[in-house]
Amino acid sequence: MFGSGTKLTFHNYVQGTWGTFATPAGRVDYIMTKARLGEETNDPERRLTKSLAPVREVMEAGDLDFNQLLQRDLDDHRVAVNLIPYLLDLKPTGPAFFPPIVAVLLPFRGKRPSFFESLGQQTVIEDDGARWQQEQAGTSFQVQRLVGADDRLHSANLGKLWWDDTKAQLVVLDGQHRAMALLAVERTMTKSWQNSGVGGRFRSFYENQVTQALRDFGDVDLSRIEVPVTVCWFPEETGEQAKPHEAARKLFVDVNKEARPPSDSRIILLSDAELSNVLTRRMLSELRNDTDDSLLPIYAVEYDNPEVNSTRPARWSVLTNIHLLKFAVDRCVFGPPKYLNNVAQKIGGRLSQTDLDTFMQKQLDIISLFPDQFEDGGFTYQRDRIGNTEFPLGQLEVISDRFAATWGRAILTLLSKTAPYAAHAKALTQSKDEWHVDDTGLSLAHDALFGGVGVFWTLRDSYEHYLEKKAAGLKATKSDVIRAWEALKGREEAFETYRAQAFLDSGRGSALKKSKAAYAVFNTHACQLGMMMTLGSLWELRKKQSGGADLNELPQFADALAGAWNAYFALESGKAKDRRLAFNKTEVSHPLNQIANMDTPQAVYFRYFWLQVLDTPEAWAHIAPWFVNRAAFEDTLSRARGLYLELCQEQQFRALKTSSPEVIDTKLRPEAEKTARAALGRALKEWFYGTDEPYRSWLAQFIQEGVNTQQPDNPADDAEDLAASAEGAEDEPVTSVDDLLGE
Repeated sequence: MFGSGTKLTFHNYVQGTWGTFATPAGRVDYIMTKARLGEETNDPERRLTKSLAPVREVMEAGDLDFNQLLQRDLDDHRVAVNLIPYLLDLKPTGPAFFPPIVAVLLPFRGKRPSFFESLGQQTVIEDDGARWQQEQAGTSFQVQRLVGADDRLHSANLGKLWWDDTKAQLVVLDGQHRAMALLAVERTMTKSWQNSGVGGRFRSFYENQVTQALRDFGDVDLSRIEVPVTVCWFPEETGEQAKPHEAARKLFVDVNKEARPPSDSRIILLSDAELSNVLTRRMLSELRNDTDDSLLPIYAVEYDNPEVNSTRPARWSVLTNIHLLKFAVDRCVFGPPKYLNNVAQKIGGRLSQTDLDTFMQKQLDIISLFPDQFEDGGFTYQRDRIGNTEFPLGQLEVISDRFAATWGRAILTLLSKTAPYAAHAKALTQSKDEWHVDDTGLSLAHDALFGGVGVFWTLRDSYEHYLEKKAAGLKATKSDVIRAWEALKGREEAFETYRAQAFLDSGRGSALKKSKAAYAVFNTHACQLGMMMTLGSLWELRKKQSGGADLNELPQFADALAGAWNAYFALESGKAKDRRLAFNKTEVSHPLNQIANMDTPQAVYFRYFWLQVLDTPEAWAHIAPWFVNRAAFEDTLSRARGLYLELCQEQQFRALKTSSPEVIDTKLRPEAEKTARAALGRALKEWFYGTDEPYRSWLAQFIQEGVNTQQPDNPADDAEDLAASAEGAEDEPVTSVDDLLGE
């Protein structure tokens, strides 16, 4: 193979077989080569090993916009426990084989995405005893391809790529776990963890594991360990207007189509295929870029859960997750309108994509952003065809800005200012501020909650592995990683005390139990999505009033809603109920909340709870200026209550059916209705009205007229309602009447 050339101006280079292919990301050129371990030498294969970098080491995640993320999180536990032993266990038949790592050359300046200088014209030069076709992007990178005597590309397809590592980095796009295994061995054997910059913070996950594996496998000849690498670059994405990082995101999605599917969280973070994903990420970026502490902190949102189909926050420190934000976008921006206009409509079935797109155009006032027809990126777009899967990529920022200033801000306002969520965020920030990092274990634990993306899950998996080894009677060393997880458990108890103090003004005994019971409800998708759907439904009412609604006023309306709910939660309890516990299922008597399970589709019933709170003088005073006529609100509340009572009656019937299977249905159903109606009446008297009269009047009308509860329809269309399929069946069997009534 050829050397580095006689006129070397770049310090890093690879050589191998070159090729090119077309992808949705555009043209991609590549060189097939290899990286290896072994003695310190200056050959390109050894230098390539040191040059490979997971994206987390190239870019500081905390400084990035969420649209700049390139890949899924690293599972450090999997690398340390599975891949490194596989790599080092040299079988008699030879070393382990890894499929090629795919790395892409991208421009960076000081760990921030940048651009390459424009690629120059192709020339033919003499170098290293051969003739080459050469093209160069300023001082960023240079490409050479071997040519024959006629100056045409040689059939051997030999090529070389150089780059300046102060302007460009090789970012691992596919095979990052394989690359991390290689890097972990390299850094441990050369004692270079401390010189690996950001990579040094992951030293605790690997150093002991590599050292132990080398002991276990004896005298390992590291020079025999080679891993194929495909180094890619985008020749059409050079110059100031180019978007190589966006092309890399598209290439990642393309090369991972047939791989193990990434988690739902990672799909939302990486995919540009749906506008709803882009808008969801924009809310995360708004949180990260919040400089005046007016919104909840980004570390209160779980967006890195590696589990597939995870739809509930799994980390105890967070109050919500990326899936809830996506559900909020789906319901409030895409609708469909039936879910917001008809509060008796249950969630479920398949949805019309055309209806969803049409509603989004109205919710974001797309008509004010674009002409009827316009050009973008060489394509012609019709304004009335813009939707979740068809939108102008070059105008994404325009659409995203409109969303962020209206619906995005409104959604984040509710999660930031409504009392239970504000208290959670306050307690979490207090935990962060009082965290004294004085050893490696505590530093890792701190990163797991407030910093390093993916660290929490690595600690969890490592601790489970540690327990499995102990249970099997194997030697299990309590490393910094294990101590970090144990430290997290202790911090969880302290956080819950802080949260109870922030929400209930006491962190002791019964207050702590009541607080835990409250947040077991407040932090569910059903409760939070119900709050968002309340915003959407009331905004629809606002639109129908004389004068309509100004989209730019939506954040102020959300602020008024949060103020209204907070006024109710702040009511002096005295001998009455503590209104802050109004949504509790346990730790209270006569609970309003009798929902048997709190999966996402139950959001329609939680919408009733949030509406019910507004039907108090203290709360209504905050939103009264937004509604000329209260009658429309009262009608909405009545229909929502009717839907909820239908649920309670059905649950009560199932409970009676379970406990008395020998009794015929015609006798059980009247008893179920009587019990459910009485329970709801007691709850409304205790928590809201202080008297039976409002409920009695409403119930008489309900018995006479009923409520037009809408079952999910199922048109033959092309969009599945993900909120409806997020968890299991809507109504699980109820086995205890006492549990149902909270008595």
